[in-house]
Amino acid sequence: MIYKIYEQDADTLLEQPETGMGYQIVRATQYNRSSFKKLVVYNTRLAIDLDDDYNVNRNKIIREGYKVMLSKATELMLETDSIKVIPHSDLKESVELSGVKKILFKRHTGTSGATDSRKENASGNENFVRLSAFEDDRRIDVANKKLKPGSFTTTEVDYRDCFSSNDDPVDRYALPNNDNIEWAFYIRPKLNDQLQRGIVQPAFNHAGGGIEAYFENGTSNNTYFLKKKYGI
Repeated sequence: MIYKIYEQDADTLLEQPETGMGYQIVRATQYNRSSFKKLVVYNTRLAIDLDDDYNVNRNKIIREGYKVMLSKATELMLETDSIKVIPHSDLKESVELSGVKKILFKRHTGTSGATDSRKENASGNENFVRLSAFEDDRRIDVANKKLKPGSFTTTEVDYRDCFSSNDDPVDRYALPNNDNIEWAFYIRPKLNDQLQRGIVQPAFNHAGGGIEAYFENGTSNNTYFLKKKYGI
C-alpha cells in the first residue's frame, strides 16, 4: 500500500539518517499492532510497503505524482520507539555496471559507499549538490540555510558530469522512486563541517556509480545558498 506518514513520525524520521539521497528504508511497528512493516519512505512523508506490490505502487506515484498521492494516501501511524532506518549497506544488492555507462556517463567503480569511508573536513570552497524530486525537500533547513544531519548529497562535479553526459540520475544515484529529478540544492560546507565520500552502490535494480557524500552532522548555518531546476 501507499501511505502518508503521520506528522509526528515524519518529524522523527527527519531526525534519523537517510538510507540514500531523498529516501529512507524503515522497519517499524504500526501503532497498536504487533507485526513489523518494512517501508520505503520518500521525503519522510510518503511511504510504500516494501513487499511484492512495491513496483506496482511505485508506478502509481510516478503516474500521479508525489503531491497527488500524498493528498489521498491513507495515513499511517507508527510506534515511534520502533522506527529503525535500515542503512544502504544492508541492502546487499548487486547490479552490474556496464562498460558503456562507465565511459559515456563518467561513472565510477568501487565497493565503498559514503558511510563506509573515512571522515574528512570540508575544504570550505567545494560545492555539493542535493538532487531531489521534491521542491520542499525536508533535508534542507531553509530557515538556517543548511543541510540537516544524516543527509546525502553528490558533488557539484559529479552532478555536472551526470547532466552534461545526459545520464539518468535515478540510475546513477540508485534512487527508489523513479520520479524525475527536478531540483538541485547547492551547499558549500564550512571548514569545520565533516563529510564522508563514496561510490553509490547498487539498489532498486539501479547500477549506481555516482559519487555520494554523507553529512552525519549536517552542515553549518548559511551553507545552503542556491536552489535551481535540474540541469540549469
